[in-house]
This record gives sequence, C-alpha cells and structure tokens, in this order.
Amino acid sequence: MSRLLLGLVTFGGLLASAPAAEPFAIDLEVRCGKVKKTAHAESAAPGVKPQKRDILEIKAGDQVRVNWKLRSTDPKATLKDITIHFFAVKEERAGQRTVPKLDKGVVAESALSMDFGPKDKNEGALSFIIDEPGCYLLRLETIGATAGPAGHENFAALDVKVR
Repeated sequence: MSRLLLGLVTFGGLLASAPAAEPFAIDLEVRCGKVKKTAHAESAAPGVKPQKRDILEIKAGDQVRVNWKLRSTDPKATLKDITIHFFAVKEERAGQRTVPKLDKGVVAESALSMDFGPKDKNEGALSFIIDEPGCYLLRLETIGATAGPAGHENFAALDVKVR
C-alpha cells in the first residue's frame, strides 16, 4: 500500500512540475520571389535558449512579403490585451542573440492589440522593400502574455541577408 501511495505522489509531482503549454502557436512566413522561409513559435521564458534562426538571402531592392498566423492554443482561458508586434530591423550580424533596439534601422513595423479567447487567431500580411545591404531580423512577438498562465512571451523570428 505504501509503495502505491509513494508512486502516486511521485507521479503527481511530475505532473505538477511539467511546463505549462505554450499559449500561442505562431507561423511566420517570409517570401521573396519564389523563395520562402518559415519560422514557428518559440518561448521567451527566462532560461530558454533561442533556436538558431533560418536565413533568407535576397538582393537589395527586392520586395519582401511577410505572412503570419498566430493562434491561441488554450481551450479555456481568455488572454486580455495582447499586443501582436511585427518588426524588421537591421542587426549587426545574422543570428545575433540580442534583439536590436528599434530606434534606428527599422524597415517595417506593425502592431495591434486584441483579446484572445479560446482558439482565437490573428493573421496578417505585410510587404516592404529593403534597399540597404546587411543583415535584418524579422520578428513577430507577443507583448502582454506574461500575465497569462504560461507567464512568458512567444515569438517567431527569421534573418534576412541582403546583398
């Protein structure tokens, strides 16, 4: 009997320590001509190492088309006042871990706030041209999700290398 009780307590502890499900599923697609790259949701939780970003190579003056889909994955909770923020900003090098400040080198930016009920989604599209050669970070992120059950933000990101 005590072994059974010990097993149940251990199993319950494992369940209680399991990480919370991610509150959002994100697909960020970046296309230039016939070439495209897609990034998916990552967690911006403390201690989580970001994944290596894919790189899309283009020529200066090419049109970049960005599409995103962001969906609440929580079947019950409503997340209030979440900002969906997209930006494309020049960075020092492809894959750099620090997000550049958005006070210079921004070639595109968009934001909107909304409440996400169970399974609600947001889709967006944006086109722009990058004229200056260099490396650029394209990122779609949530702002305000830290108050939700997961307690952290989500994002999807790609790098664009302009020749």
